[in-house]
Amino acid sequence: MKYNKNEKLFDIYVFLTTFSRNLIEVFVGTFLFKLGFSVHEVVLYILLAYIFSTLLAYPCVAFSKKFSNELLAFVSVFAFIGMQFTLNHMGCQLPLLVLVSFLFALYRKTYWIARRYYTLRLVSHQQNVARKYSVISVINQLGVIIAAYAGSVFLEFFTIDIITIISFVLLTISTVTLHFIKVKPEKDTTKIQLFKTLRRIPFSGAVHIICYELVNISKILLPVFIILYVKDTYTAVGIVTLIANVAALIFIYVYGRIINKKRNFLRCSILIYTIMKICQVNSTGILLAIFTFCEGFALKAYEQSFHKEYLIMSRKFDGFNFNLAYEIIMDVGRLAVVAFLFFFIADIKTMLYIVFGLTSVGLLFRFNKH
Repeated sequence: MKYNKNEKLFDIYVFLTTFSRNLIEVFVGTFLFKLGFSVHEVVLYILLAYIFSTLLAYPCVAFSKKFSNELLAFVSVFAFIGMQFTLNHMGCQLPLLVLVSFLFALYRKTYWIARRYYTLRLVSHQQNVARKYSVISVINQLGVIIAAYAGSVFLEFFTIDIITIISFVLLTISTVTLHFIKVKPEKDTTKIQLFKTLRRIPFSGAVHIICYELVNISKILLPVFIILYVKDTYTAVGIVTLIANVAALIFIYVYGRIINKKRNFLRCSILIYTIMKICQVNSTGILLAIFTFCEGFALKAYEQSFHKEYLIMSRKFDGFNFNLAYEIIMDVGRLAVVAFLFFFIADIKTMLYIVFGLTSVGLLFRFNKH
């Protein structure tokens, strides 16, 4: 497999940003809960973040088109640092919860639009999409594994300000690497045509995008569940995250070889992931560790399968419009689900069941017609 300079630089960017982000991102919901916010208020935080995220989608893509995705990535750095600083000095104040939600949405939106654009430009037209994406996925998992435990230790014994300094330095260094990545630019005549692009995306593809992105809701709620029902420490959250990501890392290389041959493995991975998540929230001790390990396998299988199909579908579109359409579909879907949880569901375990169940809706649809 050829491995050029652009890919090496992008891998550095992925590792450093993933490590820096996950020093705190994994623990945001837990941190808010420990500050004194209720579970319902943590869900409010998620709801507000997705409202802001939906509103920011078009401006962020327009900004990246007019200026550059590199500059957009720098915006994400300052939004992330601002979020960390606010978290460490907010106390249990609802107005500052709104600010944290906005900064979280701005950081996530700018970061992922920029990263997804570079992924599309560097990977989607490769002959072996699965193998190429597996490399990125391995590097991503290494960043999460190291950050998950390191972040829990920092939060137990130090303040977020220490993490903020580390994150700022590493995020700045990593984002500078984007300046040296040379990708063929989009045509200057390319116009943002959101509604035309949305009409061209098949319904089944839109359903899979929403189902896959619901995983992020459970990633915020599960640590709070662990604090409530397993063990009230950041270390417990860090260890559960560590186990899942070690399993994912072990699985990636083998799976990268399988998915080019197993076209329908996406559905199988969704089914296994859903079952493992249900088992995970109904277990403790050794069983929790076992089911978490299995869930790590299943989630990475789901992620790899999804991204293979997603990258294949992206070939039919220009990068800017596809990126924007993806963001809108994702945001509207997640916003609808979180709004339902906020207004109608009180129990966190029931919330997780609903999210797992809706994720499994992807079983009913094929992503692409091969």
